[in-house]
Amino acid sequence: MAAGKYQESYSSRFSNCKYQVFLSFRGEDTRKNFTDHLYKALVHAGFHTFRDDDEIRRGKNIRLELQKAIKQSKIAIIVFSKNYAWSKWCLDELVKIMERKRNAECIVFPVFYHVDPSEVRNQTGSFAAAFVEHEKHYKEEMERVNGWRIALKEVANLAGMDLGDGYEAQFVQSIVENVLKNLDPKIFYVPLHFIGRDALVQDINSWLQDGSHGAAIALLYGIGGVGKTAIAKSVFNQNYYKFEGKSFLSNFRSKDIVCLQRQLLFDILNKTVEINDPDEGILKIKHALCCRRTLIVLDDVDNRDQFNKIIVMQNWLCKGSKIIVTTRNKGLFSANDIQWIRYKVELLDDEKSLELFSWNAFGQANPVDGFVEESWRIVHHCNGLPLALGVIGSSLSGKGREIWESALQQMEVILNFEVQKVLRISYDFLDGDYPKNLFLDIACFFYGMDVDDAVRILDRLDKGARFGIDNLIDRCLVEINSDQRLWMHQLVRDMGREIARQESPKCQRIWHHGDAFTVLKGTTDAEKLRGLTIDMHALMEYHYAEVVCTDSMVCRKRRRLNFFQQWLSDFFDGGKLQTGQTSLFPILSTDAFRKMPDVKFLQLNYTNFHGSFEHFPKNLIWLCWHGLSWSSIPNHVCLEKLVVLDLSRSCLVDAWKGKPFLPKLKILDLRHSHDLIRTPDFSGLPALEKLILEDCIRLVQFHESIGDLQRLLILNLRNCTSLVELPEEMSRLNSLQELVLNGCSNLNNLNMELEHHQGRKLLQSDAIVASTSFISSLPLKLFFPSRFSMRKMLRFTSFSLPRFLESLDLSGTPICFLPESIKDLGLLRALYLRNCKMLQALPELPFHLDLLDVSFCYSLQGLANPNSWTEGDCCDHLVEFQDRIKQELIQKLDSQMFRIMETVSAQIQPSRFQITFMDGIFNVFVYAFEDEMFSNLFSPNICKWLIQNEFEDNFSFKISSPPPAHRICGFNLFTGLGVTSAYRGFSNVYIEIRNNTSGQSLLCQFFVFLMRYARGVREVQSLLHTKLRGNDPTFDNGDDVSISVRPRGPAIQIRTVGVQWLHEEEGKDEVINAHNSSDDDDDAAHVAKVEIASHIVRNYYCGFHGKRRARNFTFWNFAKKGLEHVLF
Repeated sequence: MAAGKYQESYSSRFSNCKYQVFLSFRGEDTRKNFTDHLYKALVHAGFHTFRDDDEIRRGKNIRLELQKAIKQSKIAIIVFSKNYAWSKWCLDELVKIMERKRNAECIVFPVFYHVDPSEVRNQTGSFAAAFVEHEKHYKEEMERVNGWRIALKEVANLAGMDLGDGYEAQFVQSIVENVLKNLDPKIFYVPLHFIGRDALVQDINSWLQDGSHGAAIALLYGIGGVGKTAIAKSVFNQNYYKFEGKSFLSNFRSKDIVCLQRQLLFDILNKTVEINDPDEGILKIKHALCCRRTLIVLDDVDNRDQFNKIIVMQNWLCKGSKIIVTTRNKGLFSANDIQWIRYKVELLDDEKSLELFSWNAFGQANPVDGFVEESWRIVHHCNGLPLALGVIGSSLSGKGREIWESALQQMEVILNFEVQKVLRISYDFLDGDYPKNLFLDIACFFYGMDVDDAVRILDRLDKGARFGIDNLIDRCLVEINSDQRLWMHQLVRDMGREIARQESPKCQRIWHHGDAFTVLKGTTDAEKLRGLTIDMHALMEYHYAEVVCTDSMVCRKRRRLNFFQQWLSDFFDGGKLQTGQTSLFPILSTDAFRKMPDVKFLQLNYTNFHGSFEHFPKNLIWLCWHGLSWSSIPNHVCLEKLVVLDLSRSCLVDAWKGKPFLPKLKILDLRHSHDLIRTPDFSGLPALEKLILEDCIRLVQFHESIGDLQRLLILNLRNCTSLVELPEEMSRLNSLQELVLNGCSNLNNLNMELEHHQGRKLLQSDAIVASTSFISSLPLKLFFPSRFSMRKMLRFTSFSLPRFLESLDLSGTPICFLPESIKDLGLLRALYLRNCKMLQALPELPFHLDLLDVSFCYSLQGLANPNSWTEGDCCDHLVEFQDRIKQELIQKLDSQMFRIMETVSAQIQPSRFQITFMDGIFNVFVYAFEDEMFSNLFSPNICKWLIQNEFEDNFSFKISSPPPAHRICGFNLFTGLGVTSAYRGFSNVYIEIRNNTSGQSLLCQFFVFLMRYARGVREVQSLLHTKLRGNDPTFDNGDDVSISVRPRGPAIQIRTVGVQWLHEEEGKDEVINAHNSSDDDDDAAHVAKVEIASHIVRNYYCGFHGKRRARNFTFWNFAKKGLEHVLF
């Protein structure tokens, strides 16, 4: 926060003001367009703004409230539109505003929206017509009419803002900037087009306002340029006035700590405090913070020591104080260090990215005609990074097509300087050479690689690669994606590659295919080469790429670059060329390898060399050579230090001539080598951990030394269609964790003893879906393919299962019974029997089994007690099981819940619904599918519901009188939810019911698990019921209440919210005592419960039932009999 004192005159003038801005406007002209945009822009900029439809409570005297608001506002913005003068309300507001202006009690900004100032000043045009009518209707009040005329003339003579022929978006921004200049300089400017951040800002606002005694520190982290500072400023703007002390310390990492301490104390105490050293500052900060509710933002903190010099102990803070820390280092705090909450600032999605770019480039929300394709190309290049979208968009604003084309070509080669400068900060602040080298290696060579494979490679250079990668992840430079591959933002990767290019020849990393080709031609010194990557396919495609214009569907060829023409001519003059089906590949000389004696990483995809390989690099750690044209690898090629050898899509028939010796090799990848017939002799590969032979369709023979690979963890034989059997020697692979046999369609026999196998992950063959969990299922189909007789299938019941199985997936198999020994699998947590249509009975199952899926097991005759999660889609024939499930539900119902259940099952009768109990809160969800119509879960006329349709941010009202001698004991809350395309199967919704009279809030949440069906879910209705407990706030007659319902993220949209207050006679609890207090051992009570369960859901079956003990969470998914329920 910039240092400086408030001007005394300013403070005294506006000391009693509640609002910073008052908006006066003609509703029918501008309420839903211009004024709405202006209002949101002012709020985003942090101005507490009065707008009549947001600030006046129902039942209040509107005229008095408006006059009160005018008196309590610092600035009045008057939006003059065509019909402004037709409203006596607007004209009376104007007179009141100008009275305050004459007394120097407020600042007035006239805004002329499609109205010329002279029309207002002289009352001509539409203003003249309005006054003709006023003088007819107010003949007895001509003094009032004259007052209106005087006010209009007076305000039109002020320095105002006229839209004229300008753009509305720019006009709104100018108004906001004008307001900013005239109000508190401690308010921060936030970009007008603050796109895609509303949900996160709301989450942080809720945390700031919740009044809890929990986490007082929020960590806002993310990649550089993602918008952390802008979000922090927006949140600060909207909340700073609610705290006694406030400070925003920007650019924290680059400033002297004593200067920061002085600034913090000045902001909080409003006076200069002398500090000579950090320790003195710490003590003075402690005394300043302990007695004031303070909001502090520490922007761009890099390490914990910086933070400690400001806030050493969290218990120094006064109750209710909050600290927001923005950082690129998400590892700033450890999990058990202090109480804190973490918010990740995500990249924008494509839709929001295009909108942000368009506002910067075109001044509107969408690209202008003729620039749509180019805009999308830039959006994809920026990959959701707001900084890049804004900088590049602004640089192209108003430029012609030629400039756009030039920028697009340059963008693919050179990273924008302003963007690179921000992104590079994270790299420059890495501590030491090791993390910097690690980052550059990943950016140049290992982007997109399996993280475990990359660690194996990098650990050969320096131990601790995994720790180093975790440090880069904390610094938001690297991520591990859902496929466990190394990922970084495209612009961060490009920044790293540019750094590597600039640092050459100190340590050469050649990642550009064109540069690599030049090195391999032997014309460049490569003695300091660390790594090189080239892909001839990619190089050819780059120079011969076809660009498809999606709008016009016109294809155009990119012109060949001069570089490529020279490249071809060089080889026509003296080199050799190989003709392929689609391309010309030059044949290079092996002499190039003489000049790179210490290279560690080589990727030579689809390259060909002539000459001797005697001088092939001997210090290689990683060699990737896709499309290798050799039929076997010569023994004289020395690869003794190699850790990873990737020869995918090679022409190998026999991998080696003779016995290879690669003592360090951990990964051998020969996938898609369609000519490979035999595996190599493995006795010279003692360290091998991962062998990939996927899609080697002619592979028929394993070398007998396969059993010597005692360190082998993963063996992938997917789609090896010529394999008939596996060798017996594989039984000696005691370390094997993952065996992949999918697609081995001719495999008849394992020849492996699995009972005592130590492996923990065994993937199955044809048509059995592999589990994505760490433990997957046993390949049982190998023992009974479809050509086997039923008698042979039944032999499986005596088969011994591996004792270490944690998950067993038998889905879709023709099994009839499970072996009795399954109960002894003490580690088994999940059992999938889906679509086992011949399964007749289940034996005793392991006690600790968490998940059981018996969906579509139509022959199953019985099911034991439900597990934590039991899925039984289309299993309504399991009568006893269904009765138990329904009885468990009935025992939890009170009278209100009972009525809700009857309404759902007997009146609404949806095809599917869900019931949840979480921490004592009951909720029923009804799913409306396309073409499925039913009534709402509430009846507003009968049940005295308060409803707000078209719900936006919150729903406010005053509680009316309850019945005499009754108090409010709980409530029902209805929520109508819309489902967007962003939904991925799970979302949570946060609810705050605030008693504004007492200042207390009730916070709760519910989870939305969608069901799916061919027609798709159109909407979801939720009816939540809860009783108020001892620690909850009370609600009484006359209390002002507001309800906020916020979904997490864009997947769910709130459309309608309604509340029904529940009353009870003092001291009495209205429950179904006959149902809840009965002894389960009593036969009559048992019969009664069965009847109740049968009555309530007589036409439904429970297709999914689950419990989660950690949150006291239980749910039931019901579907009409004969229908599938199916979760999303």
